[in-house]
Amino acid sequence: MVHAGEPRTKAIAGAIERRAFQLVYQPIVDLDSGEVDGVEALCRFRDGRSPTRWFEECEALGMAADLDLAIIDTALADLPMLPGYLSLNVSPSTLLDGRLVSRLCADGVPTKRLVLEVTEHAPVSNYGGTRQALDTLRGAGVRLAVDDAGAGYATFRHVLRLRPDIIKMDMSITQHINEDPARLALATALVIFAGEIGAVVIAEGAETESELAALHSAGVSHAQGFALARPQSLPLTMTADAPARAALGHRVEDEPAPGRPPWADHDLDDAAATTAHALLSPVGSIDIALELLRKKTENLGEDECVALIGTAQRQVRIVGGALLDIMRGRGAGNLVVLDGVCRSGLLPLTSAAPE
Repeated sequence: MVHAGEPRTKAIAGAIERRAFQLVYQPIVDLDSGEVDGVEALCRFRDGRSPTRWFEECEALGMAADLDLAIIDTALADLPMLPGYLSLNVSPSTLLDGRLVSRLCADGVPTKRLVLEVTEHAPVSNYGGTRQALDTLRGAGVRLAVDDAGAGYATFRHVLRLRPDIIKMDMSITQHINEDPARLALATALVIFAGEIGAVVIAEGAETESELAALHSAGVSHAQGFALARPQSLPLTMTADAPARAALGHRVEDEPAPGRPPWADHDLDDAAATTAHALLSPVGSIDIALELLRKKTENLGEDECVALIGTAQRQVRIVGGALLDIMRGRGAGNLVVLDGVCRSGLLPLTSAAPE
């Protein structure tokens, strides 16, 4: 609840009450089909100040929840006119405010169409309370996204603690990814990491067709940005920009047909051939993880290095087990495919390297 005392607090409280902002919605696009899966609600303030300045000031004054809830109320009113799911940004302090659960779990709210994005404006200070609130919301059907992965507070440890359904890759990785092997490697590593915890990666800030192509090659399945569609006010035109849709739609068709696999002329049974083909995914994961560790890019912190080492070790064990199965004349029956990453269904998922 706002306690209006200081002049600035009163001014902000009045602006929130008057709804001195406008919402625009940016499409989130499936890079395989080119279709719009959902939209993210973005706030524009009528005084011309940037959203970042507004949210930072509200956080400092203890009014972040008041602003977030006013935006959420406005977006929920627009929901019947929006396609797919609606992604809403909330600060960590808002997650601890009981009004959020009451608002989203009220009768008539289509919770299965909602995604909450935990923003980077402030760190999560109380993971226990945050997880409790999120458990309630997720039990009602709301999904969770961690925003700006790869920047700010969205470290691998942060992701592991929250266990999101969606990981939104920061635009600092997305932009110029087609020109920078380190960015491409980081994006691929994030896709591998997301696959291991059952999450989907959405790239933010895609501005060129070349960036979209590089994202697709890294295994990123969804993206948003000017290359696809700009933020729009109601009524919405929910299609990706024509050049981007054309690039997405023809990407697979333009790729050359694959050659015959190495085992095609050998007398291997179907199970062995399938297992050998499945090994390509973990081998690629190992190669990427080791290359990242070799370069030790400045974007990699201790948490990320430990996670990459763990990924490489798990994938090595998958390869070793599958090769033993082939040598024994049987397919590797415990291999499963999760978001394009092949791993053993028997190995636990951990954030650190196994002992």
